[in-house]
Amino acid sequence: MEKYWTLALLFLFLLPLVSAGKVNLFNYLPANERVKLVTFECHSNCTPEKWFMVDNLTIIKPYNGTHDLKMMITGNKSRREFIPAKNLTLFSISDINWSNLENVTKNTTAHDPYGAKWKGSFEKMNGKIWSKGIKLQFHCSDCEAHGCLLILDINCSTNATNCKVMSQVPPDCGMDMRYTETGSETTTSSSEGKRLCGPALFVALTLISTLVKRKK
Repeated sequence: MEKYWTLALLFLFLLPLVSAGKVNLFNYLPANERVKLVTFECHSNCTPEKWFMVDNLTIIKPYNGTHDLKMMITGNKSRREFIPAKNLTLFSISDINWSNLENVTKNTTAHDPYGAKWKGSFEKMNGKIWSKGIKLQFHCSDCEAHGCLLILDINCSTNATNCKVMSQVPPDCGMDMRYTETGSETTTSSSEGKRLCGPALFVALTLISTLVKRKK
C-alpha cells in the first residue's frame, strides 16, 4: 500500500512540472472577437514549423472607452489586468489566412542567407499580430554568416495572403571601414572587436574591387 501512496505523491509532485509547458497559441486566440494586439515569445526549441507553441502569450482587446483588457498566459497560469486604452486599430483573428502562413514557415529551413544554412531549431522567437499583419523573428545562436549571428524575419500582410521571408544580421555586427588614398596606396581601418559580415561584407568587397580597377 505504501508503494501506491509513494507513486501517487510523486505524480502530484510532478504534475505542476508537466502542465507548465508551452502554450498552444490557437487554444487561446479569440477567433470571433476583435482584438488590438497579440504578442508571444518562445525561449527554447523554437521551430518555424511549430511557431504556435510558445512560452508566453499576451492578448490586448478593448474593454470600454478608456481601458483595454490585457490577458497574459504563461504555461498553466493566466492573468488579467486593465490598462489605459491603446490607440490601435481593431482586427479579427478569424480574418487571417493561417494556412498560407503555415506553408511559408515550412520552407524557412531551406532559406540560404549569406551562405549560411538555418538550423532546424532556434533559441528564441518573438511574434506579433496586429492590424498591419503578422511578424515572426527567429534568433539563432549557432547560425553564422562571416562571424555574425543571423536573424530570420517572416512578415505577412494583414490577412497573411502575402508573406516575405528575409534574413538579417544584428545592427551592431559589422565593420566601420574607411578608405584613404595616398598616392598608389590604399589603407583600410576598422573598429576593433567588430567583424565584417552580412551586407557590410558585400559593400566592402565591391568598394575594394572598384579601387583595384582604378589603380590598374
